Parts: sequence; C-alpha cells; structure tokens
Amino acid sequence: MKNLMRRFLQTALFGCCFLASLFGAEEKKIVCFGDSLTSCGGKDGRYSDMLQRSLPGYRIINSGKGGDTLGGGLARLEDAVLKHRAQYLIIGLGANDYWQRRRSLNDLKKDYETILKRSTEAGMKIVVISCFGNEKLPDGTVIDFDKPGIPLKHYAAGIAIIEHELVRKYHAEYVPDMQCGITPKGRKDLWSDSNHPNAAGNRIVADTILPKLRLILK
Repeated sequence: MKNLMRRFLQTALFGCCFLASLFGAEEKKIVCFGDSLTSCGGKDGRYSDMLQRSLPGYRIINSGKGGDTLGGGLARLEDAVLKHRAQYLIIGLGANDYWQRRRSLNDLKKDYETILKRSTEAGMKIVVISCFGNEKLPDGTVIDFDKPGIPLKHYAAGIAIIEHELVRKYHAEYVPDMQCGITPKGRKDLWSDSNHPNAAGNRIVADTILPKLRLILK
C-alpha cells in the first residue's frame, strides 16, 4: 500500500511539474526594429509578416516606423524594443540617415553602438540588416567621419564600416544587403515605389534575412 501511494505521489508530482513548465514556458519573441523598410508592404505584406509564416513557433513584433533614423531609433528603443522583453532582435536603421546626411558618421556610430549595447545587455541576440554593407571606396580614399554632408558614396561606405565594426564587437549576425534579391529597383512586381518593396518584394527580403536569423535562434 505504501509503495502504491509513493508511486501515485511521484506521478502526481511529475504531472504538476510538467504542467508548470508547459504553462510557464517563456514566449519566444523577435522584434523587427527599423524604418519604413521594416514597416512597408501593407497588411500582411511586411517582411516581418513573411518571417512569421516561416517561424510559427515565435511571435514576431514589427516596430518599424517610417522616416526613422538611428537617433530616432535610440530615442524610442525602450518602448519599441526593450519593453517587449524579447529574446531576439532584427535592426534595420540607417537608410534615412544616409539620405539626410545631417549628422557626422561618428555621431551615427555612437547611437548605433548604444542601441546594440543596451539590447545586448537586455539579453537579446541580434541580426543587423543593411542596405550598405557591400559599399566600398577605392583604396586610399579617406572618409571624414566628423563631417556631416559628405558625398553620398562616402556616407554609404562609412555606414558600412560602422556596421562591420559593431557586429563584430557585439557578436551580431549581419545581412549586408537586405535588398540584394530585389534589385534593380523599379520592378513593378516587387516594388510599391522607388524605395519600398511591396509584399512580393518583402517575401524575398524575408528569405534573405532568414538564414542569418536562424543562426541566432539555435
């Protein structure tokens, strides 16, 4: 009788532990944090929506904001990213800084590093997605990192240098050109306008991001 009771209690205890682990399991979340390249695509047509279909075991949160910059991203980091307590983060910022060229590259680097540092300290694994990672300048060309308004080609290469340095420092994965599968621009089947992919284009963007994202999900 005692043995039977002991087995019953052991079974009940195991069942309680199993249910506690099941219902107490932490939800796996991925935040997509960026500008209009993250928010574009329409209802169910953003690259984050495409990733959600490929990763049904995760909840993917789109924190894209049209017109956002690295400075703007840093200002809204708490509400857009950290408050979600996600384990994984995709960062796609810098395109509007490139077009505006109002700030020095050194200022951009400080903001980018702060975003990466705070997100890493929060325990997040990160993928940085870029449009500039393959930009290079001829040997011997010097970029002035302290001067705003430098030529576009220099600015793009400078952003690439910053990204390469920071992803190494913070052990992030890197997609150097998130749009490599949908260039040249202007294809009506892939682009909604000259700068933003449509749902079909975002499907390809998501497929470009997915291999690097899977590396941090392991």
